Amino acid sequence: MKRAVVLFSGGLDSTACLYWAKKNYDEVIMLTINYGSNEEKVTNKVAEFFSKELNVPLKVIKLEFLEEFSKIRGTTLVGGETPKVAAKDLESMEIAQETAKSVWVPARNVVLISVAASLLDALGGGDIIVGFNAEEGVTFPDNTPEFVEKINEMLKYGTMVDVKVVAPLINLDKKGIAKLLKELDAKYEYSNSCYMPQGFTEDGKPIHCGECESCVRRHRGLIEAIGEDKTVYKIKPKV
Repeated sequence: MKRAVVLFSGGLDSTACLYWAKKNYDEVIMLTINYGSNEEKVTNKVAEFFSKELNVPLKVIKLEFLEEFSKIRGTTLVGGETPKVAAKDLESMEIAQETAKSVWVPARNVVLISVAASLLDALGGGDIIVGFNAEEGVTFPDNTPEFVEKINEMLKYGTMVDVKVVAPLINLDKKGIAKLLKELDAKYEYSNSCYMPQGFTEDGKPIHCGECESCVRRHRGLIEAIGEDKTVYKIKPKV
């Protein structure tokens, strides 16, 4: 039996991974990890929605130490104001790197993968499904094929059963991810990519700010890939 734990953060990437895993594995578990981020309450509700939608069990774990360490570092994702960008800024490596530094949670992917690995080690093995992709891999070193390769080498020594990281989106940009979501008939409008979400609509869709880098990348990818974006924005991004 093929088992997968999907690290679910609520955005386009992890939503695509969840639908993909549901199609390719016999047993799927969603794992959402809280660390005091600005979007935490929205993320949890989004996770609950997709858990029910796809009939996948959900585990939510709180890591208070990661919240503490993020505040020590001054991470804007935890109690801060994240930078606002325009579509033209996405082509600037300098701006992208500054944004990445601003929202960096200390060793987040190392920590989250370790938690998922511990769960799978207890269950008897399986794959950790992550939403790493080519677009974010440009500025986030823990979203790259090299990172996956190195951490899988570590997991050979850190678990007593077969546990490995699988990154189905690793070669895709947001446009490619949007196309995949369309192919999988995913209800992406119920996902949340926003760093500073504005709550929910009456029918349960997250309200995106439309001004943070994550919102702008989301909107651009959807428009370029499928010609529409059902996401609800407080301020609609211009592409």
